[in-house]
Amino acid sequence: MRSECILLKKLITLSLLSLLLFSLAACSDDKKEETQESETEKTEEQGQQEEAKKQQVEPDKTVAKVNGEELKGSEYNMWYQQVQMTFMQQGMDPSSEESAKKLKQATLDQLVGQELLVQEAKEKGYEADEEKVNEQLKKQKEQFDSEEKFKEALKKQGLTVEKLKADFADQMATDEYIKKEVEIEEPTDKEIQDFFDQYKEMSKKEVKLADVKEQIVSTLKRQKRNEALGKLIEQLKKDNEVEILI
Repeated sequence: MRSECILLKKLITLSLLSLLLFSLAACSDDKKEETQESETEKTEEQGQQEEAKKQQVEPDKTVAKVNGEELKGSEYNMWYQQVQMTFMQQGMDPSSEESAKKLKQATLDQLVGQELLVQEAKEKGYEADEEKVNEQLKKQKEQFDSEEKFKEALKKQGLTVEKLKADFADQMATDEYIKKEVEIEEPTDKEIQDFFDQYKEMSKKEVKLADVKEQIVSTLKRQKRNEALGKLIEQLKKDNEVEILI
């Protein structure tokens, strides 16, 4: 199971939905209470996950089209799992009717958004290095005890080795496109200080800016990157043909 989770995370490293939960707060000193709460939360999460699974679609079902390119249920379900985990981290119940609607829309947004970026990267001539793609594939296989178990994990995700390689190639090409084409401003001193001040108000520990500045800058950069990507994707949606089928 752990290897399958690693595989899933690798497949969605282009995720545009990282909500940047920058948490440096201290853990509670009351270990007994923490354990009891943890067990309760674990039980609730399991129930929510089981209920949310019912909202996934058949792997071969076409859920959307982007410029005629069909996006299948297998891809939708992988995004669905990631969005669901993000919802749960935010304390939302993905099995409720309201959250289920938001979960579906957010999943479609991520799926379509990534496909738009992939197509745009290809249109602009970005390609992945074959050697790097094979190296990434090798790293994935090393997470499993055997080739057979690796292929079994892929099958459960509705994938093949060839499809996984193609996904890695798309991911690398799109990463390069974003790196070179999407302008991301550096965080200003004021933004860093404001972020630190907000954190300090919530923190139960004394902390100095110098101790967390690197983490703050990293978080702010991710936020700016996501904002820039969000604007780009909205423009791409306007400029391209997107059809939602579920």
